[in-house]
Amino acid sequence: MTDPQPTHDPFDDEPWTEEVGEPPPADRRWLHLLGTAAGALVLGSVASTTVMLLAGWRYVPEREFAVSVAMEPDADTRQRDAVKRALGALPARDGIRLETREQAYQRFRERAGNDPVQLEGITADSMPESLSLTTVGRDFDCGPLPAVREMTGVNRIRVVMRPGSGRPGAELVC
Repeated sequence: MTDPQPTHDPFDDEPWTEEVGEPPPADRRWLHLLGTAAGALVLGSVASTTVMLLAGWRYVPEREFAVSVAMEPDADTRQRDAVKRALGALPARDGIRLETREQAYQRFRERAGNDPVQLEGITADSMPESLSLTTVGRDFDCGPLPAVREMTGVNRIRVVMRPGSGRPGAELVC
């Protein structure tokens, strides 16, 4: 087997030059540049997503939030309607519901299990009316609630993040 030898004669007076291919046309240079940029973009996206997932970032699921506004015992219809209009600023899933005194008393009796000690002195007239709604989202915006809290006829506001998808519930302070 013979080694390939250069075809240039060392005693020749002409300078020896290698044949080099012509540079790619300008259109192909842009194509190479665009391909490199796209590859870098994809690689960067994959790398940053991997780092975020390994660092503990996770998709935040939507949760249910129950908002309940207990009215003062002497609140009238006008005050209740004003509170209902103010609660309209929240995105209610099923609308705003009114729980009457009788419904609140029935719910209390169910929770108390008809225990005479807990039911002693409690009547339907002693239970407050309340307005409630359910909203769904990744977080809860307390923005409209301070104005509702200051309205006449409002006793207290309670916001509860309901448990779901293996996550515990919690009462929110707004």
